[in-house]
Amino acid sequence: MQDLLEILTLAYKKFSAQNIVLFLLLIKIAFCAIGGLIVTYIHSKFSYKWLRNNFNIYVGITLPVIGLVITTVIGSNIALSIGMIGALSIVRFRTPIRTPYELVHYFSLLTIGISAKVDLSITVILIILLSILPYFIKRFSLLSKETTGSNGKLALNFQGSMNEKDFKKITSDKNIRNYSVKNEGSNFNISGYAIFYETSDKENFLNEWSSKINNYNVDLDENN
Repeated sequence: MQDLLEILTLAYKKFSAQNIVLFLLLIKIAFCAIGGLIVTYIHSKFSYKWLRNNFNIYVGITLPVIGLVITTVIGSNIALSIGMIGALSIVRFRTPIRTPYELVHYFSLLTIGISAKVDLSITVILIILLSILPYFIKRFSLLSKETTGSNGKLALNFQGSMNEKDFKKITSDKNIRNYSVKNEGSNFNISGYAIFYETSDKENFLNEWSSKINNYNVDLDENN
C-alpha cells in the first residue's frame, strides 16, 4: 500500500499544472455524459418512453458535455462570454420544441454541465434530484386521480400528416371516440379526441403515441 502511495505521489509531481487541469476536465466530461444519460433514462421510465430513441439518448449524453465545455472555455474570457451570448441569441431549433417538459429537460441537462464546472458535489445533488423528481410527480398525480375519482379526458390534436399504417392503428383504438381526417395521397391529416375510463389505458396510450411526437407534429393535451 505504501509503495502504491509513493508511485501516485511521484506521478502527481511529474504532472504539470496544465496536465492536471486537463485530466480533471476529462473526468468532468465523463461525469456529465454519464449523469445526463442517467437522468434521460430514468425519465424515460416514467411515461416518457420517447426519450429512449437514439436522438434523445444522444442529446442526453452530449448536452451536459456541451454546457461544461462552453462554460470552461468562456469562463475566464469576457470577450468570448459576450460573443457566445450573441451567438446563442440567434440559434433556432429547426424542429420546434413542442412541450414545456421538453424545454425544461434540455435546460436541466445544460445545468448539469454548467454546475460541473463549479463543483461536482452540486452536480451529484442535481442529478439525484432530477432522477427522483419524476417518481414523486407520478405518485402525486396518481393520488390526485384516486382522490377525484376521475381518469380524465385526453384530447389529441394532430397537426401533421400520418402514414397509412399509423393512421389505421390509431383510429382502431377502442378509446378513440371521434376523429376527422383529410386524405392527401398516401398520407392522412387527422384530428380527434379520446376518452379513457381506466388510468392504465390512458398511460398505455400515452406511452405508445407520445413517441410519435418526434415523427409528426402532434400535440397531446390532457384535460382532467
